[in-house]
Amino acid sequence: MSSPISISDDDESFDVTPSLVEISKISRTIVLSDDEDEEPSQSNVNIRRGIIKNLFPKTSEVKGEFTRNGAHTSENKPQHNITMEGVKVILPVEPYSCQKAVMSKVICALNREENCLVESPTGTGKTLALLCATLAWQKKLQDQISESQAKEIIDKHPEVVGAVDYITSPLKKNVPFPENFFSKKTFGDRSIYDVQTEEPKQYKVEKRGNSSTDEICEDGFVTIHKKVRKNSNDSVKTNSNLEHNPETLTPTKNPIQKDEDTPEKVRELYSLVENLRCRTSMLVDCSLPVIYYGARTHKQLQQVVKEFKRTVYCGEMSMTILSSREKTCLREYDSKQWPSKNDMCTGCTKTFQKDKTSNQGTNCSFYDNRKALNHKTLPPAFDQTDLIEAGERLKACPFYAARDMASGANIVLCPYNYLVDPGIRNSMKINLQDNIVIIDEGHNIEDICRDTASFDFKMEHLRTAIKELTNVASLRYGSQHMMSHNDFLLNVLKKWELWFENQIPLIKSVAINDNEAIKLFEMDAFVNTLNEYSIGMDRYNGFSKNVLVFCKKLREDPRTLVGVTQSTGSLLESLETVLGYLFRDSGKNMKHFTPVFVRKVEFAQENMSWRTSQFEKSVRSEQYILRFICLNPAVIFSGLHSARTVILASGTLTPIDALKAELDTSFPNTISPKHAIYDDRVWVGSLSAGAGGAALRCTRAALRAGAALDALGRAVRAVCAAAPHGVLCFLPSYELMARLRTRWATTGLWQELEELKDVFLESTDARKHEEIMQRYVASVERRGALLLSVFRGKVAEGMDFKDRQARAVITVGIPFSSMTNIAVSEKRKYNDKYSKDKNSLLLEGSEWYRVHAYRALNQALGRCIRHKDDWGALLLIDSRFENPYHREHLSSWVKSLFKTNDHSFNILKDLNAFMIRMNRDDTKT
Repeated sequence: MSSPISISDDDESFDVTPSLVEISKISRTIVLSDDEDEEPSQSNVNIRRGIIKNLFPKTSEVKGEFTRNGAHTSENKPQHNITMEGVKVILPVEPYSCQKAVMSKVICALNREENCLVESPTGTGKTLALLCATLAWQKKLQDQISESQAKEIIDKHPEVVGAVDYITSPLKKNVPFPENFFSKKTFGDRSIYDVQTEEPKQYKVEKRGNSSTDEICEDGFVTIHKKVRKNSNDSVKTNSNLEHNPETLTPTKNPIQKDEDTPEKVRELYSLVENLRCRTSMLVDCSLPVIYYGARTHKQLQQVVKEFKRTVYCGEMSMTILSSREKTCLREYDSKQWPSKNDMCTGCTKTFQKDKTSNQGTNCSFYDNRKALNHKTLPPAFDQTDLIEAGERLKACPFYAARDMASGANIVLCPYNYLVDPGIRNSMKINLQDNIVIIDEGHNIEDICRDTASFDFKMEHLRTAIKELTNVASLRYGSQHMMSHNDFLLNVLKKWELWFENQIPLIKSVAINDNEAIKLFEMDAFVNTLNEYSIGMDRYNGFSKNVLVFCKKLREDPRTLVGVTQSTGSLLESLETVLGYLFRDSGKNMKHFTPVFVRKVEFAQENMSWRTSQFEKSVRSEQYILRFICLNPAVIFSGLHSARTVILASGTLTPIDALKAELDTSFPNTISPKHAIYDDRVWVGSLSAGAGGAALRCTRAALRAGAALDALGRAVRAVCAAAPHGVLCFLPSYELMARLRTRWATTGLWQELEELKDVFLESTDARKHEEIMQRYVASVERRGALLLSVFRGKVAEGMDFKDRQARAVITVGIPFSSMTNIAVSEKRKYNDKYSKDKNSLLLEGSEWYRVHAYRALNQALGRCIRHKDDWGALLLIDSRFENPYHREHLSSWVKSLFKTNDHSFNILKDLNAFMIRMNRDDTKT
C-alpha cells in the first residue's frame, strides 16, 4: 500500500496530461437499433439532409454561446480553468496548490477506477476541490459518450447530421421549446419549430437584419408569430396593418399541426430526431456514473450545496438531496392515531380507488402531488430547507420527490449513513454499483461502520412485536397467504422471549456499574445457547426468508397486517441483518462480534434502610437488552466495494495505513497536502501550568479538584481578554461543562467572563443548538462571545467558523473515550488479538485508543482556520503536551507551528502580542 503523498506549495507536477478515459470502460455497451429494413438511397438522403439543414442550422451560427447540451454559459461566474489528468476543470476561484493536488489525485483515481484517500487540512477548500474534480470528470465522460453516439447516429442516419447537437443534448434540461436550441430561417421559410402565441395583438415583418421590424428575444432568436385565421376578428386588425406596410409577409402556420402545406417528410424527420434524442439520452444516462456525495449531517450538506452553487457545473449537472421522513414530511402528525411518522407515511400513501369515476389515489395529497416538485420547479442547487419550502409552496411531498429526482440526477447529496447502512441504502433505492461515492468529513467512518453493524435487541420491543403478531394471528381476516409467515415469526419471537427470561436470573447477581450490569458471552457459548432454543444457525435461513416476505408486504400493503407497526418490521429486519452477519458464509464474521447481555437500571431515589441504617437506592425501572457489538468496520464498509471509486476525505485521517487496515479496503491513491495558510497568521501553543505554577494535567480524575477547575477558568479568562470577537473552548464531556459552570459561578469567575464576552454553552437539543448558534454569531460582532463545547459534539464536527467567529480555539485535555464503555474496551481487546498477525496492519489496542482520541482533538482544532486569509490562535491546555509523544498524532500543520520553548502561564503574553498584531492588521484592511 502506498504511503501518503505530501506535496509542497510550489509543486506543479500535477499539470501533466495523460490519456483520457476510454469509452470501452463504460459498463454498458451502447447500441442504437434501427427500425428501417433498408438503407435509404443517396438521393433520398440528400433531400432529407437538406430539410434537416434548414430545420437545424449548426449551433455555431446561433447568436450567443452554447454548450453541447444547449445551456447558456454566459452566466457571470468567475472561471479559472486548469487541465489535469486529461480533464479540464473549471473553478470559481483561483485554486490553492493543495486544491490542485487533491483534484489531480481524485481525477487519477476516477480514471483508473480506484479508491482515494484525501487528508486535506480544514479550511483548504477540500469540498470545492472534490466537487469540481468529480463533476468535471463526469462532464468529460458525458461529452465522450455523446460524441460516440453522434458518430453512430451519423453512420446510421446520415440525413440528420445537422441535428446531431440537438439529439445528443440531455432530455432533463428545462428547455420549453426546441427553437431555443436553433436559429430560424427568414420569416417566409416555414419551420416545424414555429410556435403559436395565445393572443397575438400585432404582427411584424420577420426580416433578418432589419432592426425596425425584427423582434429579437433575449436569447438572440427571432420571435415567430402565429398566422391569423381567415374571417377572425384579429384578421381584420392584422390586414389593416399589413396594408400600410408593403414589406409585410403573411405569417406562417404552426407546421406541427396537421396542414396540407406541411411536407410529410418534415413530420417524419421531426419524429425521427425526437426518437433518436430520447434513445440517446437514456443510453447516456444509463452509462454515466452517478456521484453520491455524503457528509455527516444536513448542516454540513448545506455547506456542500453552497459550494456546488458557486461552480459552473450547477445547472449543467442536475442534483438532488435525500432526507428522512422525520425531517421532510409535511403532513401534520397525529401521535394518537399513528405510532410514528413512518407508520403514518406508509398508511397514507397506499393507493385506492376513490370512486368509480376517479383514478387511483391515496390519503396523502402531498404524496399524490409529488411530481410537481422536480428539477424544473426547483433551483439548480437546493438544500433540505429549500426543498421543504418548495414542497410547502407547491403542496408536494419533499421526501418522495427527492427520491424520484435521484433517478435522473448527476449528483445525489445525503448524510453518509445513507450510503454506509445497507438497510437505509435499500429503502432509499440507492445503487452504488459502478457509481462514485464521496464521503466527506469521513474521520468518523470507523465508528459509523461499527455502530451500523451493532444492534440492541430490547426485551420490551420483543414483547410488543409478539403482542402485535398475536393479534394478527387471532383475527385471521387479512391476506391468508401471509398467515403462515406471521405464525412462523410469532413462534420464533416467543422462543427469543423464553431465551431472555432464562438469562434474567443470571444477570441479577451481577454488580451494577454506571446503572448497567453486563454479562459478556464467548461467541461459541452464545451460539450454543441459541441452538438450544432453536433460534440458532440451523433456523436462520427459514427466519430470513419469512422476515423478507413479511416486511415487504408490511411496507407495500399494511392493510393485510392490521395492527403491525413499522417499528416491529424494523425490529425483525434488524434482527435478521445482525444474525445474517453471524451465520452467513458459514459464520466467517462471528469473530468480529461480541454478544453482551445488559440489565439497565434507572433508580428513583435513595431511601434510608432501617435494617442497615444506610441509604439504599430504589429501582424505578429496568430494561433487559441483548447487545451485538461489531468490532470490525470492514463488515459494513465492504458494501461500498461495488462502487467504481470511493473517495474518503477529511482533515484528520492519520495514520492512513491503520485506517486502510480497519476498513480492509485498498486505497492506491492517497494525498496529504500542506495547509494553505501562511505561518505568521497562526499561533499554536500549549499551557502546562496555571498562574500559580501548579501543573494542569487535564485528566478526568484531576479535573475533579476545585483548584484545577479554578486554574482552568483563569486561563480561559486570559484568552478571552486577549482575543477579539469569537472564542471556542472544547471540553472532554458535558458533565465537566456542567461542573465548570457551577464552580465558576460560585467563585465569581463566570461573572468575570460575562464582563468580557457573552458566554454560551453547547446544547444536546437540536432546536436549542440552532438558537444558541444564531445568538453566538450575533454576539461575536457585537461585543465578542465565548462558546463552551464538547469534543465530538455538534460544534466540533464540521461546523464552519469563519474569520471573527473563531479567533481563538482552546482545547482542554485529550478526549480519550471512557474505558467503562463496553464497546471501547472490547475493541481494544479485539485489536490486541488480531494485530499480532504478521500480515496485519491493525494498530494495537492502546495505540488505536490514542489515535481515536487525537482524531477528535484535531477536528476541534480545525474549527479555527477556514481559508488562507483567515487568522487565529490555538491553545492546548494540558501538561502532557510538553512530551513529544503526546504531540505525535496532532495534525501535521499544527505540529509544524507548535511553540515548544515555553509551556508556562507566561506563554499567554506571547498569545496576547500575536492578537494585538493581527487585530491591528485586520482593522487596517
